Amino acid sequence: MERSLRLSEIPAQFAVSTVRDGAFASLGFVSHETPGMLVFLESDRYLAELEECTHATAVIARPELVERVPARLAVASADSPRQAFYALHNHLAETGFYWTSFESVIAGSARVHPRAYVAPRDVRIGEGVVIEPNATILERSIIEDGAIVRANAVIGSEGFQFVASDQALLPVAHAGGVRLETGVEIQSCTCVDRAVFGGFTVVGAQSKIDNLVHIAHNVQLGRRNRVVAGAMIAGSVRTGDDVWIGPMASISHELTLGHGANATMGAVVTRDVPAGQRVTGNFALEHGKFIAFMRSIR
Repeated sequence: MERSLRLSEIPAQFAVSTVRDGAFASLGFVSHETPGMLVFLESDRYLAELEECTHATAVIARPELVERVPARLAVASADSPRQAFYALHNHLAETGFYWTSFESVIAGSARVHPRAYVAPRDVRIGEGVVIEPNATILERSIIEDGAIVRANAVIGSEGFQFVASDQALLPVAHAGGVRLETGVEIQSCTCVDRAVFGGFTVVGAQSKIDNLVHIAHNVQLGRRNRVVAGAMIAGSVRTGDDVWIGPMASISHELTLGHGANATMGAVVTRDVPAGQRVTGNFALEHGKFIAFMRSIR
């Protein structure tokens, strides 16, 4: 069921003053593509991005920026928009705004080892799923038919996001979930974090994730991806189908790797990778350019 809230309905405790009322159905950043978002604006540096963001419907902005917010958007003012935004998010995470809770459901043909942990609520495990010893399946995890979770893997863990607030670090609640699509395999000691602003971190159908991989919040992996041991995929990365991420590769946040892209062993990827391109090195370059450069310095 779709939920929404109006700016004027934000509780007074969050010190937000409505200037132009309107509804929002989710929270997020201007770089996200979730419909009906509430976002925040602390600096005029981001006005151009806000203007181009078609998914936002409401903004919390500094008082001096309110008049510069596009007229199509609802707007509220706050002296500290970032802190108000995250405090509101943490509050909503404790309500039914992001998620409707249910008793966990395990299909009859699933094989869950007695030493595995499956949260008693908000988990759905499909037909033919295998959960090995000491695997941990936390709340808000959806594991589709035929998926395998190997020993000591953690699905649905809290991600790493904190906001500086009055000389303290405010933990940001992870209010979304994880979805492992049909035929996914997650090997030993890998961790998949749940999404922050509702929705899911997704590992696409038939993708295979090796040992000791970290998949951060809001990542969206396509189908038949292969991610090799020790790789790190940072928050909100998107990949196409048939992508290869080599051992110990690091993919920086909010990047896109197109269909068939290849990040080789140890690559540190800080830019989008076009479909079919192979990148190598730290910082990663197109593979042929990297090899040519290495030859030039020998």
